[in-house]
Amino acid sequence: MNARIAMAILLATCPFATALADTKVVLPHSQRFAETSREFLLETTIPGDFKTLEGIMWGLLTLSSQCPNKDFSSPFSPDAISSTSPGEGAQPLYMYFRGLRRDGRKVILRFTGDANRYLNNTAAIQELVKGPLEATIKLHTNKSTTVYYEIDGQIVEEWDA
Repeated sequence: MNARIAMAILLATCPFATALADTKVVLPHSQRFAETSREFLLETTIPGDFKTLEGIMWGLLTLSSQCPNKDFSSPFSPDAISSTSPGEGAQPLYMYFRGLRRDGRKVILRFTGDANRYLNNTAAIQELVKGPLEATIKLHTNKSTTVYYEIDGQIVEEWDA
């Protein structure tokens, strides 16, 4: 009888354990970014237990504002680029994300052209946006993974800033 009770409790609590799981990501620490003299990309978590790299990227882009530590900022919202001219009328970066492809040690992040508002902005904004994407990918893959960006079907080799 005790085994049945223990099993019932275990089965009843399993969904809650899954719901409370977090995924490790890398985000910019607001104060460290402002100081510019220290590493500003630090490991933190977002809610959810994502199993695939694409799921982790979707989670990063959509849930980074829900990071438990409010010293971290989400660089993927229009607020992050509002001070620049491409920021006007921008949607969150996830609206422009079209998934990713893997080819060996290459990860190709795919976006529509409007993602250039984030990805081809000033050098500081590019570092603020691309840094967490690339660091999170390397956190969940081989450290020697190379990240490429595809805009409207074309791999971008050079950025303006």
